[in-house]
Amino acid sequence: MWGKREQVLLWTTAYLPLILIMVYRFVDSNDYFKKTEWALRLAKLMDKTVFDLIVVAAIVAVSLCVYRLVAVWLFAGYDRQLQNKEIGKTVSVRKYERLSVNDYSFFLLTLLLPLISIDQASAINLMVTLAIIVIVIAIYVRTDFISVCPVFFVSGRQVYKAIASDQSKEAEAADPSVRKDVIIITRERSLDLNYKFRTVKLVNNIYYLAGHRQEDQEH
Repeated sequence: MWGKREQVLLWTTAYLPLILIMVYRFVDSNDYFKKTEWALRLAKLMDKTVFDLIVVAAIVAVSLCVYRLVAVWLFAGYDRQLQNKEIGKTVSVRKYERLSVNDYSFFLLTLLLPLISIDQASAINLMVTLAIIVIVIAIYVRTDFISVCPVFFVSGRQVYKAIASDQSKEAEAADPSVRKDVIIITRERSLDLNYKFRTVKLVNNIYYLAGHRQEDQEH
């Protein structure tokens, strides 16, 4: 099970491209390096717009690499341990669906608004924006709300809303409360409801699903 440290790392990584772009815009707007020898030489070789595009592309590329590295670290060993039944438990997935665009709206809002509505040339504006990001991350961590983090799908994992149970269908009919509404993070692009899966709890009602599958004899 993840603690707060893993969640802070997850969300800090998610906002990394925004932070890097804001810092670049602040440095660029204040001409900190434009009069240096290497900057003057570079200005003769390429247009400013081209240079900006290269910097943004580099930030995106670095951020994607960091996303993948963080995901590898966070999920290290999970697939193998689940497949070998070293951790987690066996469950049946009764129903699942992808998260909707609305589920990602708050994250997208906090990602895009600083870029289009705040002038990063001001040190005060930059510090205020960074403070807001810290507050947003604190809210996400405090509420264990990691399901909409882009680190997951950028690293090749899927996020689903699902109904899962570790009981038989007969037990579920007798007590429907044994079925749980959960969020599943997995490498599987689709889930065969005729199989049982191995899952391990990450935080709250969010589980990682992977590895071992056995045919559900109830179907």
